[in-house]
Amino acid sequence: MKTRLITILLIIASGLSFASENKIPNCFNSNLSKKDREALGGGQVIIKSVDSLDELSIKSNTPAIEKALKAAKSIKPAYIAEIIHIIPYEGNENLLQKIDSIVIDIPSYKGIPYFSERSQQWFELYSEAIITSEKGDINSRDISADLTMEPFGVINTVISTKTTDSSYYYESTNTNKLMYYDKFTCVKPYKMKSLITATKQGDYWVLYGIGAVNAPEIFFLQNRIETSFMNRIKTFCQFIFQKL
Repeated sequence: MKTRLITILLIIASGLSFASENKIPNCFNSNLSKKDREALGGGQVIIKSVDSLDELSIKSNTPAIEKALKAAKSIKPAYIAEIIHIIPYEGNENLLQKIDSIVIDIPSYKGIPYFSERSQQWFELYSEAIITSEKGDINSRDISADLTMEPFGVINTVISTKTTDSSYYYESTNTNKLMYYDKFTCVKPYKMKSLITATKQGDYWVLYGIGAVNAPEIFFLQNRIETSFMNRIKTFCQFIFQKL
C-alpha cells in the first residue's frame, strides 16, 4: 500500500555530516540505484514503491531487519513501499531512545498532515489516535490503539516495539477489516503492516521502513489503494524520521 507507513522531504538538523555515495553503510543490495545512493549520501530520505519484496534495497544483516522482512513476507503483500534514511552515529548516540519516545506517543499521531494526491488537498492522517491498552517497557512493548483514518474509519491496531543496544524495531498491524466507504473490503484483519527499524551500521544509524498491504488488485480499486494506503504509510514513516 502506497500507508501509514506525506509528500514531504525530511530536513535534519544542520551541522550533521552525511556519507558520500561510496561510504554509505554496506547493508544495501544492488537494488539501491546509484542515484539513490547519492541521495542517501547527501542526507535525503528515499521513498519508493516496489512490485515485490525481492526488489527491496536492504540486506537481512541484523535480527531487526530480518524480523521486518519476515513480517512483511508473512502477509504476502500486493502493495509494498520502502523508506530509507541514514544519520551519523556520532552526535546521535541516543537515537534509539528518541525514536521510542516518538512512536509510543500515540496521541501525537492525531493531526499528522497528509497530502491527498487525488484531491490535491491537505488532511489529517489520523483524526483520532487513542491507546486502549499497553504493557511492557522500553526493551519490549505491546500497545493496542484505535486510529481513525478517513475514509476507512477506525483501524484497530496492535503495535509492538523492541529495543536492543544497537537496534530498534517497530511493527504495527491492523486487527479489523478495513472498508472503503462501507462498500468494499479493502484490507482483511492482520493484512496491513507498517515496519520501522533503526540499526547501527558502522558509523551510521540506518532508518529503514516497509509499508506492506495485502489488498485485492481490482482494477477499480487498485489506484485508490495505491495512493490512499501506501502514501499514508509513507507519510507515517516520514513523520517518525522527521522528528529525529
